[in-house]
Amino acid sequence: MAILNKFIIHELFRDREPNVADALLDISNDIISNLGHDLVKVKDKRTAVLWGQFRENGKFPNHLKTLNNASEDKKLNDIFIKLSHSAMGCLYEEIKHTNSNGGYICFIEYTAFKQTRMLVVMITNTSGVKLTDLTPTTDIHVDISKLHQAVDINITGYISSTNGLNDKNYLSFIGRGKHTEYFTNAFDCSNRVTPSKMPSKAVEVLKDFLASFSVDKRTQKSAKEQLVKYFTENIGKEVFLSKVEDIAKAHLPDTCTDEEKESFIAFCKQDKYQMPSSFLAAKKPVDKLAKINYSTDSFSFNFEIEDVGLIGNISDVDKRIIFNPANDDIIIKGGELPQHIKSALMEHVDIANIDNKS
Repeated sequence: MAILNKFIIHELFRDREPNVADALLDISNDIISNLGHDLVKVKDKRTAVLWGQFRENGKFPNHLKTLNNASEDKKLNDIFIKLSHSAMGCLYEEIKHTNSNGGYICFIEYTAFKQTRMLVVMITNTSGVKLTDLTPTTDIHVDISKLHQAVDINITGYISSTNGLNDKNYLSFIGRGKHTEYFTNAFDCSNRVTPSKMPSKAVEVLKDFLASFSVDKRTQKSAKEQLVKYFTENIGKEVFLSKVEDIAKAHLPDTCTDEEKESFIAFCKQDKYQMPSSFLAAKKPVDKLAKINYSTDSFSFNFEIEDVGLIGNISDVDKRIIFNPANDDIIIKGGELPQHIKSALMEHVDIANIDNKS
C-alpha cells in the first residue's frame, strides 16, 4: 500500500491564472488521506498512454533535483510547494492554447515498494468534487471517469538516471480526451516507448501474469495463440492493451477473485514491463511471434506457429505440422501438399528407386 508523504491541491483554468494553495494538506485527516490513496489506486487501474523520461534541461525536472537534495522536513515541504507552483505556471502556459477546461490539480508525493514517487493528477471540477479553499471537506469518490490527465514520476528512478545508474523509463503518463499534450509538455515528458518491442513484450507480460496464478502451460499456450492471432489480424494497425487484458482474464482459473481478475493493468505497469495503452502491431515483430523460419543451402521452411504441434500431444492431433523432439523430425501431415509438389516428390522418389536398383 502506498504511503502518503505530501499532498497539495491547486486549481487550473484556461482563461485565467491558476488558483494555488500556499500550504500542504493535513494527510492525517481521513478525508484528505482517503482522497490521496484513492487517486493512487485509480491511477494504478488506468493504462498509461506513454512511458518515458524527461527532456534534457526541462524546468520541472531541474526543480525536482532540488527537492531531492534538501534534507530538513520544513525545507522539503517548502520546496515541494514551490515545485507545485512552478508546475502550475507551466500548465497554465500550455493549457491556454487548448480547448481544455482545466480542473483540480493534485500533487502527491508517496512511497511505494521502497521508492519515492510523485503523482500529479487532474480531476474534473464537477458537482461530486467539492473543495473549500482548495481543501476537501467531505469525502470525494474518485473513479476512473474523473481522472483525465496524470503523470506518475518515479523520483528514485529519475535521480538514479541522473547519476548514470538507471536507463529505464521513470515516468508514465495517463491521458483521456483530445487535448492532453499540454499536460506532458508542461512536465517536459518525452515518449520513450519502442514500438517494435511491444508485441513481444505483450506476450511476455501475458505469460508472466498467468504464471503468477499458476496457470498450466497448455492454457498459457492457448492464451498466447489467441494474442498472436489478434496481432496478425491487425498487422499495421493500432492494437490495445485492453484486448490483452480480456485474453488474460479469459484464461484465469475460476478460483480467482474479482480483484485478482482486475489486476492485469497494475501488473503490466510494473517497471519491468511498462506497457502502453496501445501500440502498433508492426509486421516484422508480429511475424517473429507468428512464424517459424529456417533456411539452409538445401532447404527452407516458413511455418505459422499456430499450425505446429507436438507429437503425442492429444490437443495437437489436428495440427498440420507435427514436431518430434526425440529425433528432430518435422512431419507435414497428408492432405496439405499441393498436387504439383506431390508430383515433383514422386518423380524424385521414382528416380531414386531406379538408381538404387541399378
